[in-house]
Amino acid sequence: MSLSRSLALPRLATASIRRHIQTSSSLQSGHHVEHWWGPEKAAGREVVGFGATGDETYQDRLDYWYPALRFRKEDDVISPIRKKEAGDWKNLSAEEKKLLYRYSYRQTLAEFEAPSGYWKVIASTVCFVLGLATCYTIFLKQYVYPELPPTFDNEYKEAQVERMLVLEKGNFLGPARYYDYENNRWKK
Repeated sequence: MSLSRSLALPRLATASIRRHIQTSSSLQSGHHVEHWWGPEKAAGREVVGFGATGDETYQDRLDYWYPALRFRKEDDVISPIRKKEAGDWKNLSAEEKKLLYRYSYRQTLAEFEAPSGYWKVIASTVCFVLGLATCYTIFLKQYVYPELPPTFDNEYKEAQVERMLVLEKGNFLGPARYYDYENNRWKK
């Protein structure tokens, strides 16, 4: 036997609390409902398009050159030029065209692609980390790790091979197989 929703979850029964829990709008017939964020989020700037993601934000991007908003707000300087812009562009001076561009976009393509010098910060950080790692390795080798045991010396390894040859004389497996005992040298 199942209880009604209002009896099972009494705090969710009130409409005001239910309204606060809902975080997104419902989908209608498979299409997402457009959201209007209002002029306060756009900060009074003119909405000129959809933008890369549909958000009403300004963003310089190399892959999508068309932001949703103009870069600057409309003011007394640009409003008469905007009225002239609606007419013939031959009537606009070069300075007015530059001003129109600067009110719409933050940077030109050349300014956007210009090197910023941030590679120097990355290179210095990498060199600093490599230097720290080198110092740490030297510290470990000097003060933490013990000396290598004598079994790592070449003389010791050669003595071990000679010992194996003496002890395993006549075996058909191992190093004795490749040693010529009559001439005291390795077989060719």
